[in-house]
Amino acid sequence: MHRIRKGTRTMSVEQATDDKQLIKELERQLAEFQGNADKLSKEVESLQGANSSLSHQLESQRAETHQMQLMLEQIQREMRMQYLAAVKSFSNLMELRSPQLAAHGLRVAELARLIAKELHASESALQDIYVASLLHDIGKLGLSDDTLFKPVVELKGDARVALMKHPMKAQAAFHGMSEMSHVSEIIRHHHERYDGQGFPDGLEGEGIPLGARILAVAEDYDELQQGWLASKAFDELQAQTFLVGAAGKRYDPKVIAVLPTALVKLKAAEKANEKILHGEDLYEGLVLARDFEGPDGFMWLSKGQVVSRHFIGRVREAEQQHGVQLKIYTVKTANSRNASSSKDASLQPAQQTGHVAL
Repeated sequence: MHRIRKGTRTMSVEQATDDKQLIKELERQLAEFQGNADKLSKEVESLQGANSSLSHQLESQRAETHQMQLMLEQIQREMRMQYLAAVKSFSNLMELRSPQLAAHGLRVAELARLIAKELHASESALQDIYVASLLHDIGKLGLSDDTLFKPVVELKGDARVALMKHPMKAQAAFHGMSEMSHVSEIIRHHHERYDGQGFPDGLEGEGIPLGARILAVAEDYDELQQGWLASKAFDELQAQTFLVGAAGKRYDPKVIAVLPTALVKLKAAEKANEKILHGEDLYEGLVLARDFEGPDGFMWLSKGQVVSRHFIGRVREAEQQHGVQLKIYTVKTANSRNASSSKDASLQPAQQTGHVAL
């Protein structure tokens, strides 16, 4: 074997050759690793660029999405305003036709809303039930006064037929208004009976929309007290007793079950927001918390309307003529004035009558 001497060390030719090859192989692998590292570095740079571009695109999409959300919210607000404007227009029509009818709608709407809350109705359902209750008699606008306020049990022939058509006429009035579809359905069926003997479609039980079942109870509670349903006017207890006795027949038992609680809350809300005044205490701008019937038995001003100079004069004149102080229930405000200042205020110009906000 050939050996190579170098200083005090010697190595074989084969060993020197192997070392050179090993060095070359290591250099090759190192060069390959370096090439791969450069390639990976370029790929990382490319991915970073793509990521940056994607981030810009996502930010742009977020901005566009936010803008679209703002536009959608604006459209929804405008639709909401248009909807409320339509509801108020219909409500104003009813008040022009009959303040009694409009006041009845307000009372029924508030009781129906409280009943629906006791039954855990959703917010959208609460609104539909309130609006339907407010406008449930809009189909009666074309009826004569005799038919409008005569007890149902006393109506005969054509007058009775005309009255029974009012739910369908009301539904037709809202035709083409998509926002009122649920409202019009409630109104159409509010004279259905739980036992299926109602009109116009003879629906029964759970087949009647819940809003209509609630409205039926709230409406009849008020109409019984007005003398529009039976041959004589009922007091509050008599009206409630009648409704309870007809559970399962005319009315949904579940609705009747929560009626007492709803009535308690209704009375509590009224008392908390009411203030009783007499003629000498009245001033223009007050809002009535209840309907006011004069000594002649006619309604002089309905709930939600604003006290005017003319109304004050009529009340004071009636008190002098009959020698009694009349009770006027007004909405309690934070800025209530005392009687002395109210007398001066009553000399101010009359304000326009207003309606309770929806």
